[in-house]
Amino acid sequence: MAAHKFGGPDTPKKLRCLQEYLQAFSLALRHQNFACIYIDAFAGSGSRTEVRPALPLFGPEFAEPEEISTPGSARIALEIDPPLHSVVLIEQDTSRFAELKAMIDQFPTRSIIPRQGDANKLVQRLCARTNWRGANTVARGIRGVIFLDPYGMEVSWSTVEAIAKTEALDCWYFFPLSGLYRNAPHDPTRLDVFKEANLDRVLGTPNWRERWYDHDISRKDMFETEAQAVRRADIDAIEGYVKERLSSAFKGTVLDPIRLHHKNGAPLASLFFAVSNPSPAAVRLATDIASHILKRGKSSQVR
Repeated sequence: MAAHKFGGPDTPKKLRCLQEYLQAFSLALRHQNFACIYIDAFAGSGSRTEVRPALPLFGPEFAEPEEISTPGSARIALEIDPPLHSVVLIEQDTSRFAELKAMIDQFPTRSIIPRQGDANKLVQRLCARTNWRGANTVARGIRGVIFLDPYGMEVSWSTVEAIAKTEALDCWYFFPLSGLYRNAPHDPTRLDVFKEANLDRVLGTPNWRERWYDHDISRKDMFETEAQAVRRADIDAIEGYVKERLSSAFKGTVLDPIRLHHKNGAPLASLFFAVSNPSPAAVRLATDIASHILKRGKSSQVR
């Protein structure tokens, strides 16, 4: 099997947040007669290969990086105890999906639904066709957690809206900050129609242009002037705008994220937590758990 290498130095922190929430979620709902579901929209192979620097015991010329296989989000979800009722694992890549299915075989007693294909289409279909309120079923309804951990800017805003409309899913969204500021550069000559369309699709609105850019008048000579857009929004403003957009969709709440970084310290992504269920009791339970996890994650951040 090919090594599935992804993420950066903060990746274990992201996965730890997910693991801690799923564990607490499973414990909190085990006696409430809900069917509990976990959806992993970008499940990968089920594990990740982490490259760690080796200790130069015999001198630096003999030191070689060490590759260690660690659980990915899919395996983490399947190892939660008490187990969730159903786990939906989505992966588009053929080789990673094959590895994912091999990993699933290690859990013969679990209810696992593997799906290969486009995450946006499959998540939207699942959200629209599932009877979340549980009418005519034994359970009170379905409650769940969905993890959006795209490799880049794959998640469309229509998928976010579909999740929010369920009013049943808690959403962990690893939002690609680096993709935003790459597609919305300071230099306006690099802002082409393809990048603009990509940002419109991910954010679900074109008004980021007005919010992120100023139109300054620069004098070319004593008779001519030229308007040029200059991005005024820094990374904090962009992250705040993303929270504002998510808050417009999720009726429950959206918490302040923790920001994760590349190896060089540059912002990579922000891990958001959002609650689609507007019930005060559901919001209180979810935010009490997630706030504690995010607070601990922020306090442990190391540059």
